[in-house]
Amino acid sequence: MKTDGIRTCQSCGMPMSEKEQFGTEADGTFSKNYCTYCYRDGAFTNPGITIDEMAKLGGGMLSQMYAIPPEKAEAFMREQLSCLKRWAGREIALCESCGMPLLRDEDAGTEADGSRSTRYCTYCYRDGGLIEPDLTREQAVEQYAPMMAENLGMPIEKAKEMVGQYLSTLPRWQE
Repeated sequence: MKTDGIRTCQSCGMPMSEKEQFGTEADGTFSKNYCTYCYRDGAFTNPGITIDEMAKLGGGMLSQMYAIPPEKAEAFMREQLSCLKRWAGREIALCESCGMPLLRDEDAGTEADGSRSTRYCTYCYRDGGLIEPDLTREQAVEQYAPMMAENLGMPIEKAKEMVGQYLSTLPRWQE
């Protein structure tokens, strides 16, 4: 299976890049939307789970992996999950540079002709171009990690690790 880069499970948020990570449809083909932990044989593995229960599970993992206080990890996870297809009822586009959900028209950047970008947010893209076109992934990590560390009450080194991992899933930063 060609995965076309990294996809995000639209149930739990797990990055998926290897075929073994993708769930399966009823006909045995790989799901384009869900991971193997959430979806097998065309059905959710835990159909009754709520977004709050999923946030508790995912938040627990984030807390352990990145030394985030459990309550902040769970709240962050719930916010992230709320933009996924299973919970939002539709797939919400994310900025291909920073990952911000493009929930509203005003969240989107603008093309040269003034129309809304379908790929980038207003903080990363205006008038048909990236605001910081020469920004490297390493510089982006250095720029975004302090905010993440402060907001989630986590050590800066763990924030850099988390931001670096997340940015690697976005099209702008894939190598």
